[in-house]
Amino acid sequence: MEKKNIAILVIDDDPANIEILRRLLGQIEGWKIKVMACNDVVTGSAEASRCQVDLIFLDYLLGGETGIETFHEIRKGGCTLPVIMFNGHNSKKIAVEAMKAGVSDYLTKGRITPDRLRLVISFAVQKNRIHQKMEEKRKALLEAERKRVMMESVTATCHHFAGPLTTMLANLQMFAEVENIEECEKRDMLEQCLKAAGTMKMILNKFQQVRDYRTRYFLEDLKILDIGLGSIYGTPEVQ
Repeated sequence: MEKKNIAILVIDDDPANIEILRRLLGQIEGWKIKVMACNDVVTGSAEASRCQVDLIFLDYLLGGETGIETFHEIRKGGCTLPVIMFNGHNSKKIAVEAMKAGVSDYLTKGRITPDRLRLVISFAVQKNRIHQKMEEKRKALLEAERKRVMMESVTATCHHFAGPLTTMLANLQMFAEVENIEECEKRDMLEQCLKAAGTMKMILNKFQQVRDYRTRYFLEDLKILDIGLGSIYGTPEVQ
């Protein structure tokens, strides 16, 4: 049978309990389990935040804190790994409270068997993987919707700018044709305005032709919609 590799973090302030759990885990046939143990809340929460294991076993009583309080601290630290809580007392009230808080399962010390561990670990890991895939899909859908709204906003903006810009450009061109401006400075100003208006029209046309949402770096930490204006932005064109 191919061995299943599992890494587990155990947070328990009683070394004897950790050793018992380690021995039970080692009796799961076909599994190769690596156990990492922490004896206090601070160290355990810090190790959990690194997310370098597959799941966490958390004792309900840890010094002055309950396991549920520690569980919330772990979640606040950004760890989304499945957590299995275990307790020396078979308390339905605590079990319900723990499950409502979000732990994957609740076990009673003294009643834990290798077969039971295999079942709850398999379920917790599989459920977490499914949740991660669903979360990835959710984020992908949100990102797709954000891009769709962005593209529609670009199209609407181009439409609103096109009318006034066309009027301004037409008037500037007519003014340049009918007026005999002899002063060089005024003639240069008019030509600059014509050039700027022409550039703005070209940019709007570029935006209107965008069909795919593609970004490029404008500043070191800022991305903008890429419409092929590298020469204006001072950055090379993307081939």
